[in-house]
Amino acid sequence: MNTVYVNGKKYTLPNGSVSVVNNKVYWNGKLVEDCDLLKEKTINITIEGNVEGDVKCDTIESINIKGSCNNIETHNGEVKIGGDVIGNISTHNGNVSCHNIHGDVKTHNGNILKSFFSKLF
Repeated sequence: MNTVYVNGKKYTLPNGSVSVVNNKVYWNGKLVEDCDLLKEKTINITIEGNVEGDVKCDTIESINIKGSCNNIETHNGEVKIGGDVIGNISTHNGNVSCHNIHGDVKTHNGNILKSFFSKLF
């Protein structure tokens, strides 16, 4: 089980994949209930634990994963990973900070930083 925070609201969810599309958060393809993000101007996601699936977000302020994950794809937003990324990271606008990336990393407007967990959070 992972603990996921979306704009400070806590959810306890099983391992899997997370997506943020049109200001709605999905876990393993299912809409996360009780999550009224339509009124929010920014979306911040923090995941405590590993993500076994992929992370896909269209527009977020930041995604912070305190464990490892597979692939990450976001259009806008900062990406901070406390562990390793097994696959690829792709973001259009935003900085990327993590330990090791075993695949490719691409950002059009942002920096790629190899950081240590203690500096990220």
